[in-house]
Amino acid sequence: MATQGPQALPPVTVQGTQNISQSAAQEFLAAYLDRAATDPSLQPNASISEHGPVSRTTAAAPNLILHNLKRVQAGLAGEILGRDLTVAKQNPGEDYLDVAAGLPQTNNHDQLDDSNDLIMNDAEFGMEAEAFANQEAGIDKEERKRKKKERRLAEKKGKAQAKAEESD
Repeated sequence: MATQGPQALPPVTVQGTQNISQSAAQEFLAAYLDRAATDPSLQPNASISEHGPVSRTTAAAPNLILHNLKRVQAGLAGEILGRDLTVAKQNPGEDYLDVAAGLPQTNNHDQLDDSNDLIMNDAEFGMEAEAFANQEAGIDKEERKRKKKERRLAEKKGKAQAKAEESD
């Protein structure tokens, strides 16, 4: 019996990329999110069962990918978004670098054209650098470690006092 070589991979077609406008991207994203709300096969965290795809999303554990896509959709619509508090609630105690939260929000879409939307002028760069420096100067790693050590020591003292009072 002759052995066969490895199976050939199925043919692959690589599609070219095209730039699309923000309004077209917003329409595509809105259509996807509308369909993903009712069709579990379009949800990134869906699992496959014998009855088809099943969504794992619950009110207690929302789908973080769809949540972020909704924030992107809102940003494409021109809404000014602040910090994402959903991520902060899921990971309490962690500091997230959010440079845009410290900046004054201005709506200058009329002043920009599509050719220079990635170019940052000196004033914008200075504002972002200042916000970044302010956030970095807030509480450094050593300060957080020191505070954590103090909290743990206070907890140990509290437990020892409670145990001593209980034994009396």
